[in-house]
Amino acid sequence: MTDSAKHMDMDAQERKIKEQAEDINPSENTSPDSLAEATTAPLDDDALGGTATQDDVKK
Repeated sequence: MTDSAKHMDMDAQERKIKEQAEDINPSENTSPDSLAEATTAPLDDDALGGTATQDDVKK
């Protein structure tokens, strides 16, 4: 691979990484993506309950 081809490939990878970073950056875009996202309240980590154990399964 020539140096210019490596450089072009790296530029494409860098652009893709930059686009993905912009997509997941919550501080940049605060508007909801859909009506469902806008009307759904965020839940706490423990709001859905814990993980089922074998004892729970046997009951």
